[in-house]
Amino acid sequence: MTFVSTEQARLVTEIAEALIDRDEQVAIAESSTGGLVSACLLTYPGASRFVVGAGVLYSYPIREALLGMGEAEHKPYGGSTPELVLRLAELFRDRVGAQWGIGEGGAAGPALSPYGHPAGYTALAIAGPGTIRTEIVETGSDQRAQNMSAFTTALLDLFARTLRETT
Repeated sequence: MTFVSTEQARLVTEIAEALIDRDEQVAIAESSTGGLVSACLLTYPGASRFVVGAGVLYSYPIREALLGMGEAEHKPYGGSTPELVLRLAELFRDRVGAQWGIGEGGAAGPALSPYGHPAGYTALAIAGPGTIRTEIVETGSDQRAQNMSAFTTALLDLFARTLRETT
C-alpha cells in the first residue's frame, strides 16, 4: 500500500528527472498539505539530489522561527493568498539556498479558515530562476484528507508544468 496516488507518482518522476537534469534543487513550504508534498517528492530514489528540505509552516510561531515572518508580517496579506504563499516559498528557498521554492497554504477543512477561506481552498506558489507562478485551487469539498491530497496533486502539477515551460 502507498499513500502516493498514481498521478502524484507520475508528477514526482517528471519533477525529479527535470531537476536532476538541470542540477537544481527545491525547497518546499507547506501548510494545509501537512507535509504530503515533500513526502511525495521524497519517495523518489535519490531525492537528496533535488530536495534540499521542507517545512510544514502551519502556524505563526514556526514561520517566525524559520523565516522571521510572524503574525504581524502576515496581517497585510489577509490570509492564505497567493501573495503570502509566494512570499513564504521565496523566503524558504532563499533561507536554504535552493533554486526553486514551492508552497501552498489554505483551508483543508472541514470549516472556514480564520481568515474566511472556505474549506477546499488553497493558494499555490512557485518561485524559481526568473519564474513566479501562483494559482488558487478550490475543490468545493469540506473533506479534510481528500482536500490535502488534492492540494498536493495540484502543487505537484503546477510545479511540473512550470518546469516544462522553463526548459
